[in-house]
Amino acid sequence: MSFATLTLGCLLPFLAALVGLGHLLNRRRLPSTPADVALVFGTGLHWKAQARISMAAQLFHQGVVRSLIVSGGVLIPGTKITEAAWFRDALLRCGVPDECILPEAQATNTAENVIYALPIIRAQHFQRVVLVMSDFEGLRAHLTAKRAWQGQGFTIYDCHAPSTGHWNPWTWWLSREGWSLTCYTVPRLVRYRLWGYLWRAA
Repeated sequence: MSFATLTLGCLLPFLAALVGLGHLLNRRRLPSTPADVALVFGTGLHWKAQARISMAAQLFHQGVVRSLIVSGGVLIPGTKITEAAWFRDALLRCGVPDECILPEAQATNTAENVIYALPIIRAQHFQRVVLVMSDFEGLRAHLTAKRAWQGQGFTIYDCHAPSTGHWNPWTWWLSREGWSLTCYTVPRLVRYRLWGYLWRAA
């Protein structure tokens, strides 16, 4: 066996594992019929926000969801506007009716996004929820919601926003930013003890 063949034989499984990790993080599962609501996770980072807003508006206008919860209580840098208010204003400009946007303006992190959204979901009698997060954080968002909402009887779907120009599930390992975003996300799955919820029933 030549050195080149041996190297290729070792390299291909490694590359396959990197691509597999990318697709694991970018969890996607859409409902076959319209869901009740999408929970849109807030962020103050412009490129993340634009992607999530665009995805949320698309889900609404395509009839995938009937309502949107915009969650985030952190103030946008340099303003007195919360993430939830910022997202709401942007979605109104995208043609989403005001009565279909439900703001949650207390959350300061991913765990609080799902915790503080829960009373809204209950009050509206929603049962089927689509999560809208950045793609590389999709699995973390899903497992966080699954843990917080365990026993509620909700069905959780995922349609996370693509991080175009920043991260791609196929090619993230080819850029420094791709490694940085992935290395930001993966340790949090361990630190927050989320892995076990991947195999648990909702």
